[in-house]
Amino acid sequence: MAEGPSCWGSSMPGPTTYDVIIAGAGPAGSTAGYLLSKAGLRVLLIDKSTFPRKKLCAGLITYKTVRLLERVFGETVDSLKEQDIINYESCHYEVYCKDTLITQRDIPVPFRFIDRDTYDYFLLGKARQAGAAFLEGDGIGLRSLDILKSSVTTLSGKTYSAGIIIGADGVNSRVRRSFLVDLFGRDDWSGNLAAAHEIFLERRGAKKQIWHPALYFDYIDDGYAWIFPNRDRLKIGICALNNKNRKDLLTAFRHFLADMDMAEPQEGKIFSYVVPYGSFLPNPVFRNVMLVGDAAGFADPLLGEGIFYAQRSAELASQAILEVIKGGSGLLTSRQALADAYIKLLRLHIFTEFEYAGRIRDAIFTSLRRFRYLPLKIILGLLGDKPAETVHGIRSYKWMRKL
Repeated sequence: MAEGPSCWGSSMPGPTTYDVIIAGAGPAGSTAGYLLSKAGLRVLLIDKSTFPRKKLCAGLITYKTVRLLERVFGETVDSLKEQDIINYESCHYEVYCKDTLITQRDIPVPFRFIDRDTYDYFLLGKARQAGAAFLEGDGIGLRSLDILKSSVTTLSGKTYSAGIIIGADGVNSRVRRSFLVDLFGRDDWSGNLAAAHEIFLERRGAKKQIWHPALYFDYIDDGYAWIFPNRDRLKIGICALNNKNRKDLLTAFRHFLADMDMAEPQEGKIFSYVVPYGSFLPNPVFRNVMLVGDAAGFADPLLGEGIFYAQRSAELASQAILEVIKGGSGLLTSRQALADAYIKLLRLHIFTEFEYAGRIRDAIFTSLRRFRYLPLKIILGLLGDKPAETVHGIRSYKWMRKL
């Protein structure tokens, strides 16, 4: 790799100058940091949290995520288990409408489960081992972005510049919100977000032990509840699309917990967060600023799976950056080439899946509203393993064709 980012018009790297600055050190930021550092670029990761840090997440990883971890990091299921990254797996799943079982199946490829604090810290370690610099903790959060100077200023007032800036800082991305007008092509961002509540219940205190993932419809409009098992605890949550749900989410969650015979959590133990749920940006790049992961709304519009799409979009952003740098063109040409390359890869590998997943989601929720569970029960029975294979990435959401 060439010494310094000359094609991006910045000076030779110094203490505050880098080829790439990545805001956010979660799965998306760390994946990009790893790939770009490994390729020889000077990368700075910044995050307002101190790692390992707690992160709300259901913690399910699919087969396509495992393949990415092997392709990018050289990690296998066995190696991830040995390092206690994967702490549980299940080949069985169930889907309910309230207390009515719609389907249950045993599948050849298991769903696997991680704790995000461990998983994120593991990926960050990979990026740092590859050579990425890292700043974390109080005062490191992003205060502002100067697009003309290609620089970021932290809450402590320190300024860092780079040829490329990547926003990997989550659904409430400070990088994205630094632009006063919508430059990323989505005017219905907030309407396609989902609100979520979640609790973590230690197994030793649970009245009911569940050892497989289960989804529950009909507790909320245009959303679902879930129970996901880990080795030592249960992750129990509910989410619903903001612009279509008419019920009180917290009340619905408490009803769900009561129906599941789960202990009422102590005050302050119900955590709330926001999930991209069909709000993905069709143009997540402006000049030399790129958005990846939740910052760009890259989560499955059907089930809200975000870990894979965070890492996959970071992989594609890194590929686009390295392709353009390898081309060696001038600054203005490179910026347009960067946008073209990134969007082309997203359209090829992500956007079509999102579009069809969104159609399936709308069809499911419309059917549940009008006819309750019977049509969904019949369809899932006829499809067999295909729905699980689609979620795993073995099949495409586009007509469930095999990939």
